[in-house]
Amino acid sequence: MSGMPDADLERREPWGWLRRWLAGWWFYVTARFLFRLYAKVVHGLRTYGRERVPREGGLVVAVNHFSTLDPPMMGVTIPREISFMAKRELFERPPVRAFVEGLHAFPVDRERSDLAAIKEASRRLKAGRAVGVFVQGTRDSADAEALDGAAFLAQRAGVPLQPAAVWREGRRYVVAYGEPFTVPGRGKVAMREGTRETVARINALLPSSTHMLAPPPLAVEGGGDAPTPPDSAPASAAQETPS
Repeated sequence: MSGMPDADLERREPWGWLRRWLAGWWFYVTARFLFRLYAKVVHGLRTYGRERVPREGGLVVAVNHFSTLDPPMMGVTIPREISFMAKRELFERPPVRAFVEGLHAFPVDRERSDLAAIKEASRRLKAGRAVGVFVQGTRDSADAEALDGAAFLAQRAGVPLQPAAVWREGRRYVVAYGEPFTVPGRGKVAMREGTRETVARINALLPSSTHMLAPPPLAVEGGGDAPTPPDSAPASAAQETPS
C-alpha cells in the first residue's frame, strides 16, 4: 500500500483538513454572500459601473487602498471571482492561512521583489482569472505616489487593466468601476504611462478629496524604450497588497 497514512499526514500538517475543507468553492461563495449582506446592512454599500467589468479572460483590477475592508468590499462587488495578493505574514498561522487561501488569496513578501508572487499572479492571469492590485502599495498612503505593479502585470500578461475606486461617505462604502484599457508596449516607459493612465482613471471615479498622486513620467534614454526583462519586476509589483 502506497501513500502516507492519514495519522502521519495530520502530524505533518495538523491544519491540513481545514485547508482542504475551506478550499471548496462553497466557502468562497458563502463568505462572499455573507459579507455582501453585512456590507449592505451595516455600511450601506453602493456599487457603480459593474457592467464595465469583463466577465471572462485575464484581468488586472487596479484600485486605491485606504482601509482594511477594501479587499472584501472589492471582492463582493466585482461580478466575477478575484484573487488578491496578501502579505506573507497572514500565511504563517495555519488557521489564518486556510481562511485566506479559501478566499483565493496568495502570499507575497512585501520586503523585497517577490518573483514567486509575480509568477503566481501571471499564471492566474494567463489562466483567465482576475487579480486585484492596490496601486498605492499599502493603506494610509494617500501622500505616496502610485506604484507600477498593476501596469507591469497587465503588460506582462497581455491582459486588460480595470481601474476601480473605493471610498467612504460617512458610514457608507462606495465602489466604482471605470472602463478597462490596455497597457501598450513592453518597456518601462510604456509601463509608467500605463500607471499614470490608471491613476487618472481612478481619480476620475474618486471624490476630489481622496485623489491619488501619479508618479512622474520616465525619460526615454537613447531614443527608445528599454524593454522590461521577462523574469524581473519592479519591487512595487510585489508590494501592492492589502494590509
